[in-house]
Amino acid sequence: MSNISWSTACAIALADGKIDLPKEMEDPLETGLFFRSIGKIRGQVRDYRCSIDGSKLGIHVVEFIDHYEVHVDKFDPHKKPLEHIVFDSPDTILKIPLLLKIIKKN
Repeated sequence: MSNISWSTACAIALADGKIDLPKEMEDPLETGLFFRSIGKIRGQVRDYRCSIDGSKLGIHVVEFIDHYEVHVDKFDPHKKPLEHIVFDSPDTILKIPLLLKIIKKN
């Protein structure tokens, strides 16, 4: 599937929810579609995101050592950060008390 473009991969992810791609794909940053981002730590090398004009959805590319995973977030974190945390990353909410405790100690 390395012959498909990132635009096509995003369209497939929008239709199917998720797609895995080989590392032979063009670097996401070189496409002009994506920017570096962060994501839940899952052993990835990097995270990238792109916004979808006129939509609350967001595309999240997770780069692992041997492949890319492209999935759709219900809420683009740059347009709807609170909704993104609640619906796309609810475990982040559970970590807030721990983060506050660490900050308070310092």
